[in-house]
Amino acid sequence: MEMRRNKKVTEYWLEYYVSNNWGLCSLCGNTGIIDSTQTAISPAGVKCGRKNFCICPNGQALRASELTIENIN
Repeated sequence: MEMRRNKKVTEYWLEYYVSNNWGLCSLCGNTGIIDSTQTAISPAGVKCGRKNFCICPNGQALRASELTIENIN
């Protein structure tokens, strides 16, 4: 499988979402998946979270693979 990354997205991620202390993705902890199913709640109380591939290189690799969010975990 060829690794496909969006250079601009990766640069943005490096600038704003890499933890300075650990060098880890502050969005997903380097898992490649952001799970906001229990934490994304609108001001009106609507639970609107879901699982998404992260913008980090791990998330980009998962998105480029044959896997889907439903097939992970």
